[in-house]
Formats: sequence, C-alpha cells, structure tokens
Amino acid sequence: MWIFTNKGMISIVRHREDSRMMMVRARQPEVLAEFFSEYVIEATPDADYRYRVTAPQSDVLEALDEELENLHYDNFKNSIPDHDYHNACSRVWSVMYQYQNNMEALKAQDSLKAQDSLKAQDSLKAQDGMADILTIPTKPLSPQKYDPVREYVKKPGQQARQKRIARYAFPDDFGGCSDNYRKS
Repeated sequence: MWIFTNKGMISIVRHREDSRMMMVRARQPEVLAEFFSEYVIEATPDADYRYRVTAPQSDVLEALDEELENLHYDNFKNSIPDHDYHNACSRVWSVMYQYQNNMEALKAQDSLKAQDSLKAQDSLKAQDGMADILTIPTKPLSPQKYDPVREYVKKPGQQARQKRIARYAFPDDFGGCSDNYRKS
C-alpha cells in the first residue's frame, strides 16, 4: 500500500517471514522517523526503498490513525512544504488524472458499443417482421480492460514521451518486487 502524506511517501507491506509484522518502507529516513521514532530504521543501500522499519500491525495502524487525527488541510498538494516532494506528488496526481480520463473514455466506448448492439438487434427483429416474438439473448459487454499498449498506439502525440520513460528501468515496475535487492 502506498500512502502519500505531506511529510513523505511510505509503502506498507506484510512482512514475508512474520505475518504479524508489517514492513514500512520509504525513500527518505526522515519520513519513517516522523511516524516510527521508537523503531530502528534499517538502511538497505541496494533496495529501491532504501529505508525500512519492521513494526507490529497495531503500531502501524496507530501511526496512521494519529496522522489522520492531525489532518487539518483542505488541499493535499498545497500542504506539502518540500518543493521537490511537492513536484513529485504533482506528477503522481497528473498520471492518476490521466488514468481516470482513460477509464472514463473506455466506459463511454463500451456504452456506445452496447447501444449500437441493441440497435442492431432491434433492426434484425424489425426486418424479420417478428419484433414482438423474436428475442435475441444479449450478453452485457464487460468493461474493456485498460491496455497501456493499445493506448500507446492510439495516441501518437504521447509516443515520444512514453519512449523516453520506457528507456529507464524501474526496479519495482509491473511485477518486480521492491524487496528483491542484492544481499551481500
């Protein structure tokens, strides 16, 4: 689970070796120190999340509950004091906004396809002169799954940007695991 606070971003996962424990990871140790000051922050130089804390689930819940209790802003991005982190969060916001628009467009396409299918069935019924008798069973169209490759091909204006992004290897990109780091 990724959680963005105005202090920084944390990633929380269940500990692999002890299911009662959670592993809270961050890219800056100060973020973990803010939430888990009583715990030792482990540095893992070869991991994509360089800093981590192992804590019982109850302590993680308590830290998150306290953060929510102390939330007083009405605009998340404007509450971020660190300029670089603010820019990073703005980029995340932008990517998720684009995702939202893509999903809405796919839903609209599916809706139009369903309407066209019903019109075609009505036309067939009328042509056969059996509009009152003939019933063609219809299977509802399921929402089309978002396919980044299809979107890549559909939007040539985005291709240069996507190619530039694709050149960089992200350690935890689609199916990779952020805890798979080299152990000496």
